[in-house]
Amino acid sequence: MKINIFYIPKKEKHGERLDKVITKLNKIYSRTKIKYFILHGLVKVNNIIIFDPNKKVYNDDKIEINTNLSNNSIITPKNIRLNIIYEDHNILIINKQSNFMMYSNNEKCDTILNAILYHYPLNINLPRVGIVHRLDKNTTGILVIAKNLSTQYKLTQLIKNKQITKEYLAIVHGHTKKYGSIIKPISRNIHDRTCMEVCNFGKLAITHYKVIKYFKDYTYLRIILETGRTHQIRVHMSYIKHPILGDVKYNIFFKNKKNNINFNRQALHSYKLKFNYPFNGSEKIWCAPLPKDMKTLLKKLSKNI
Repeated sequence: MKINIFYIPKKEKHGERLDKVITKLNKIYSRTKIKYFILHGLVKVNNIIIFDPNKKVYNDDKIEINTNLSNNSIITPKNIRLNIIYEDHNILIINKQSNFMMYSNNEKCDTILNAILYHYPLNINLPRVGIVHRLDKNTTGILVIAKNLSTQYKLTQLIKNKQITKEYLAIVHGHTKKYGSIIKPISRNIHDRTCMEVCNFGKLAITHYKVIKYFKDYTYLRIILETGRTHQIRVHMSYIKHPILGDVKYNIFFKNKKNNINFNRQALHSYKLKFNYPFNGSEKIWCAPLPKDMKTLLKKLSKNI
């Protein structure tokens, strides 16, 4: 398997399009071919597969291009069940379970991308196979997928213009204020490119939260995102020293605490999605019930109030 690796030099324009930068840095492939590689999951930026040719990249970002995969092995459709909440000819709303990745370059992994291409093979023609936004591997809940290019564009514009409301439920360490807003920019961690961090030079990120219930050492929160940065809720809650229960990556405050409740993933669930339907303007609201593991967790915490 041949992998070409590039590091974006400082002389390149900061925040340039991914496909444009790769075209500049390589002397072999055309921009059309580069776009093909990206759309088919053959390009990674900082160890994360990117499906969007328009993705902005920055100085010192690491780009990997896997050029030797055959067309048949690029993306393998797999008969994986999708928990469908709503579907019409334009959109698909699913309730994602835990331990379910959006996509992976490891063919042994079962991903949402594999499932989409099995049930909706025409989505191969869409950027990111119609995926409009992402959830982390171990975050559960509502995910929206476009079924045609027009819908994908309209949904992307709604997100860009902050016209989609995404509400989450989370259990965090400690007792937060009754309500609050976290307005702190987020960027990729320069020491660990798989992590994000609050940084003055990052992109604007706004998170609102409100307490649902206090427990002995934890708080059950309703969280609404005004922006959609990678790992935003996890980073912001860690920043105010109330990391999400079970979040190994961002919990730097409570790792050695005695009598700590064990939970094998971040206790975070995408509960509600609200937006005006792109083609008729009617307001639509979808909700995904709390998963069984978080319900069990809440019962356990309730015994120790």
